[in-house]
Amino acid sequence: MPRQERAERTRQLLIEAAATSFDAMGFAMTGLSEVTQLAGVSKGALYFHFGSKEQLAEAVMAESREGLRGVIRTARHPGGPSLQYLIDLCHGMAHRLDHDVVFRAGLRLTDEPGLGADRCPSPHPSWAKVIRRQLQKAATERDLQADVLLDETATLLAATTAGIEVLARRDRTWLSQQVLVGLWQAVLPSMVAAERLGRLRTGSSGTDPRPHLPEQAGLPRAQPREETGPPIGDSAERYQGA
Repeated sequence: MPRQERAERTRQLLIEAAATSFDAMGFAMTGLSEVTQLAGVSKGALYFHFGSKEQLAEAVMAESREGLRGVIRTARHPGGPSLQYLIDLCHGMAHRLDHDVVFRAGLRLTDEPGLGADRCPSPHPSWAKVIRRQLQKAATERDLQADVLLDETATLLAATTAGIEVLARRDRTWLSQQVLVGLWQAVLPSMVAAERLGRLRTGSSGTDPRPHLPEQAGLPRAQPREETGPPIGDSAERYQGA
């Protein structure tokens, strides 16, 4: 094997080993000895490529960002509904998180103490902007109901999807297609004009679950209520199962 190719392979082994350790134990608890042991290389080889654990973390995050760019490219379908792009992007990220330890560790590192914001800026503000932009495009395409509040809806979706990523650090079933389909099945009927729901697929590419209208679940559409609601005491009793 040529020397340059061997060096690149060693560097990649170190990045993957560091990502595995960061993902399992976090940045603070990861030691360079664990990384070299996982990679099967000497500390001399490690220091040839990386001068510190911080530099290793930066390399993991850089590769994680490249993985994100790959997810974005895959989700793009020129000419398709903007909401479908957002749905596909969520599925793509969940799949990458579930199967790519470097991608997963890179996101975790953005929340780790001991690494400054200049080294690992949070992706959450950018993610919220992506959601807001796609919602604005969907409104322009007349897919959204006229009364949808874009900023509030973007905040809700950003918080929900970020929460799924955090929960998945302990239980990866949160990344399953079932969870994401359930999320979009729950929110789309309250966002999207009824006649436009049929354009959207809530599952990943290659599947075809569609948003459920209330009638499809055997339930009538909710009608506006004239009364202000039951007394607080009555509501409390119902909540307790009385």
